[in-house]
Amino acid sequence: MPTNLPPEALKKWEEYSEAQSPEEKLRKLQEFYSLMPKHKGTEKLEKFVKRRMSELRDEIERQKAAKSKRGGFAVEKRGAAQMVLIGFTNSGRSTVLSKLTNANPLISPYPFTTVEKPEEGMMEFKGAQIQVVEAPPIVPDGGKLTNLAISLSYNSDILGIVLDGRINPVDQLNEIASILEKYNISLKKPRGVVRVIRSKAAPGIIVKNKGRILDGSEYDVRKILENYGVRQAWVEIEGEVSLSDVEESVLSEKKYKPFILFVTHADDELAKKNVEVLRKLGVLVIPVDLSSEVDREFLGEYILKELNLIRVYTKSKAEKGFSERALVVRRGTTAREVARIIHKDLYENFKYAKVWSKRLPYSPMRVGPDFELEDGDAIEIIG
Repeated sequence: MPTNLPPEALKKWEEYSEAQSPEEKLRKLQEFYSLMPKHKGTEKLEKFVKRRMSELRDEIERQKAAKSKRGGFAVEKRGAAQMVLIGFTNSGRSTVLSKLTNANPLISPYPFTTVEKPEEGMMEFKGAQIQVVEAPPIVPDGGKLTNLAISLSYNSDILGIVLDGRINPVDQLNEIASILEKYNISLKKPRGVVRVIRSKAAPGIIVKNKGRILDGSEYDVRKILENYGVRQAWVEIEGEVSLSDVEESVLSEKKYKPFILFVTHADDELAKKNVEVLRKLGVLVIPVDLSSEVDREFLGEYILKELNLIRVYTKSKAEKGFSERALVVRRGTTAREVARIIHKDLYENFKYAKVWSKRLPYSPMRVGPDFELEDGDAIEIIG
C-alpha cells in the first residue's frame, strides 16, 4: 500500500479519478506520475500507472479511428440497467434484440449486417425497463468492429453473449471470454466484490459491509482509500474480500461483467443438445428461435437480482395511488436516500416515511431515515 503521497500528487489522483474522457484521464495520470514518489511502498501503484497510461493511449487511438470511420459509437444509458448483446457475426444478435424488445433491427443471413451503428430497444417488465443494445460483431482477429463492441461492453451493466447453437458453444464462449480478458473485462465472478462509489453527498467514507474482510477491518479499508485521496464515498463489500481487493478496486480498471447466454437456432436438434451442455456450466442459458417468445418478465427479474437492484414504488400526498413506473435503486437503499433521489427538499426536510410491504407486520408502517427498502416496497416520504 503506498504511503507518503504528497498533497499535490493526491490532488492529481483525484482529478484523474473524476476525469471523463480518456484524453483528460491520460493527462492527469501523467501529471500524477511526475509528482508521485518512487519507492518500495509505491511499486504496485507505479506499475499500475504505467500500464494504465499505455491502455489510455491505445483507447484514444481506437476512438480516433472509430470516429473517422463511423462518427462515434456512444449509447446513452436509459432505464434501470443496460444489457449489451455481443457475439460473432451471424450469431443472431439482431434476432435476440427483436425478441426482447419492440425494436425492429435488420435480420439477415449475411455476415456483418449490423455494423453501421448499435441497434437498441427497451425491455419492459413490471414497472421497470432494461435497455438492450446490439453491439457490432466481435471479430477474432480484432480490429475496429471488435474495439467498438468492447467499448460498449465495458460501459454496460450486464452482457448478453449470443451464441449460434449449431456451432460448438463452449468454444465460442471461451473465445469471446479470451477476447474480453485482453480488454480488462472478466466473466469470472470474484469471491467477493468491493464497490467504491464516490459522492460529494457522502459524509466521509461510509463502509456498507455485507461480507467479510479476511485480513483487516473497516478501519483498514478507510485508511487505504484515504491513502489514494478518497475522502467521500460509499464502499459496498459483498462476499469475502481482502485488503488487496480493496486496493485493486481503486487501482484496477478491470471490470467483472455478469452475463447471460442466448443460444440461437434453438429449434435445431444439435442446438438443443448444446443448450444442455452450456447449462452444466452453471450459468443462465436462454434458448432463442424464431417461433418462440422469450419470458421477458423472468429475464428482467433475473437481471435486477444479478445487479443487486430493487424496484421501489413511490407515492406523494397529492396522489391516491402509487407510481406505475418503479424507482430502481441498489439493494440496501434507505428511505432517506430515496427522498434525495425524488427531490432535494424531501431529503433535507425528511421527518419519516410510510412504507407498504407484505414483509411488514402491517401496512403502511411508519419508518425512520435508515430503514432499508426491499424489492416491491412502496413508500411515501413525509417532510
